Amino acid sequence: TQVWLNAESELRYPEQFAGEERRVYLRGEAYFDVAKREGQRFVVALGGTEVTVLGTEFNVKGYEDGGMATTLVEGSVAVRRGEEECRLKPGEQAVVGEDGIAVAEVDTDLYTAWKDGYFIYRRAALDDIMQELARWYDFTYFYQNSGVADLNLTAKLRKFDQVEDVFEILEMTGQVDFAVKNKTVTVIGK
Repeated sequence: TQVWLNAESELRYPEQFAGEERRVYLRGEAYFDVAKREGQRFVVALGGTEVTVLGTEFNVKGYEDGGMATTLVEGSVAVRRGEEECRLKPGEQAVVGEDGIAVAEVDTDLYTAWKDGYFIYRRAALDDIMQELARWYDFTYFYQNSGVADLNLTAKLRKFDQVEDVFEILEMTGQVDFAVKNKTVTVIGK
């Protein structure tokens, strides 16, 4: 089994798995490519949610500042929260919220590109983009204009570029500017 951890993420697991279950505990976001092992199912525990793996590739995201989402690339997983459970097919995403589990078809690249060194956004809210960039590049941000956080942008950004280069690409949309001072970024709508 291979696991990729995203920024500000933590994975806990025992030195050796015993019994009928390989249980790991995640905080943050991780991409899993799980090797099948007869007699030992693989379970990712994230808060009160469990993702049971049936030999597969998937992404789990559950930062403290957002909801929990599981995106299935290959294979099959079961997502359970309390008594509610659903099984995902490839290309589906389960979002766990206060109202239960919602399943939708998605473009998996939008949710897994980070492990290959990219951030991909398609009509994404600027606030969602800034939240992810701030986590990765370790900065705080503020909006100078109200409403700019709701701008929808489309971009493909290289994760390992300098943050100034990333901001320059976002500025090319003609909708937003950035003022950077130390580790503080001011977002200015045009």
